[in-house]
Amino acid sequence: MTVKRRNHGRNRHGRNHTRLVVCDGCGCKPAKDKAIKRFTVRNIVDKSSLRDLNEACIIDEYELPKFYIKLHYCVSCAVHRKTVRPRAKTMRTIRTNPRQSMMDKYRSGGDKSRSGPSAGK
Repeated sequence: MTVKRRNHGRNRHGRNHTRLVVCDGCGCKPAKDKAIKRFTVRNIVDKSSLRDLNEACIIDEYELPKFYIKLHYCVSCAVHRKTVRPRAKTMRTIRTNPRQSMMDKYRSGGDKSRSGPSAGK
């Protein structure tokens, strides 16, 4: 039988069963290895309120704590929210992380910006 994905859409290599997690989008319960996971870090308050709090704060250079959340989505919710996108058949075989390659380009581009014509001034 033909197979669409090398890992059958799971990350369960060598294990027989993985526990279920609750999807933060719709409440269904995909397996932990099949769920799409995203780790988000946010400020507790929004930017407009953050400026007001910094002005009213007595302690200088006080850092407000951040809000750390690990989100689990089922495949349908992740596609609906555009967290992940479907790829063409030829592109599915590429296993590199697109976010990592984007960050590598960004880091290397930042180093080269110093060697431009304005660096000599």
